[in-house]
Amino acid sequence: MAFAVFLVVLVTLTAPTGADSYHEIDPLLYLLIAAQTLTLAWRRRYPVGVLSVVIVAFMIERALDYPPNLAMIGIIFALYSVGAQMPKRRSATVGAIAIIVVVAWTGAGVVSYGVPASAMVSTFGFMMLPLILGREAHRREQRSLELEARAIRAEFEKERRASDAVSEERGRIARELHDVVAHEVTIMTIQAAAAGKVLASDPDQARVALGAIEQSGHRALTEMRRLLGLIRTDPDADLAPQPGLDSLETLIDVMNDSGISVELRIEGTPRSVPSGIDLNAYRIIQECLTNVVKHGGPGVAAVVVVRYTDAELQVSVTDDGRGAAQALTSNGSGQGHVGMRERVALINGTLVTGPKPGGGYGMRATIPLPSP
Repeated sequence: MAFAVFLVVLVTLTAPTGADSYHEIDPLLYLLIAAQTLTLAWRRRYPVGVLSVVIVAFMIERALDYPPNLAMIGIIFALYSVGAQMPKRRSATVGAIAIIVVVAWTGAGVVSYGVPASAMVSTFGFMMLPLILGREAHRREQRSLELEARAIRAEFEKERRASDAVSEERGRIARELHDVVAHEVTIMTIQAAAAGKVLASDPDQARVALGAIEQSGHRALTEMRRLLGLIRTDPDADLAPQPGLDSLETLIDVMNDSGISVELRIEGTPRSVPSGIDLNAYRIIQECLTNVVKHGGPGVAAVVVVRYTDAELQVSVTDDGRGAAQALTSNGSGQGHVGMRERVALINGTLVTGPKPGGGYGMRATIPLPSP
């Protein structure tokens, strides 16, 4: 609107006069200026229609020999919108037709009215440039939309995989805890049978068996409490016995035999720990060593430390490789880290992971222990 008003005022104040002047200013000129400017407000919604109106108005204005004005700029905006708002093939077709019509119309002026032939070349460039710029803007916008959609899909897939990893790990943990509880119940059953057989003949031996039953029951109840809240996702899965911290030497030997240098250090006085903690501490170390193999690079060396104190169990794994720092964030975004955090949370512990200042990667889990 402001541009149209500006052109009307400009044409009114600067129109030439005299016998050899252009066509006198009349209401038709103002109408043609309005057609070339006011219609641009709808160029994004109706690019083809607006371009057609602007070109027809321009051609009529020039054919009637009105005083030159800046209304022709409307063609630039209309052509740009055709390139930016329409698909590639359609915008190319519409743009080509518009350019051919205007260039041909200019050529007719060259023949009939002595217009310089160079006007055809300048007209072609005048119309081609905004169309090309519009196509480039359309391409960039489509690329941006494509990248945004791809990012949304990637984020959704990441969340789905993380959710699947959590569900899978919970099911696996549930199966492992089932093994621990089943082991304690089996002991209770055997001890109860033994106590029943010797109750009359050997009361002292029966009391020993009953004491063992009580201890197994306490251990089983502890593990059952940890099991609450977990959902079994695969009730038919294999329930094979699982290893513990006493199996670490075997695990370390396997790693060394495979070419990964791993050193095991035991600090403090080793003590018996609940079966659930024993199992999960082993699994956490095993997952860390798996990450060392995956991300540490050639020649990597790792150190596993198991530290016993009166109040807690600490396990740590550090390596000197290029580090999972390139593949995992310090918050632990990999699926293996999801499993480790689930395990540590299940046994009321804390987990810290991240790249080491001097290079490599480290993990430390601190797990509270019951009073000895």
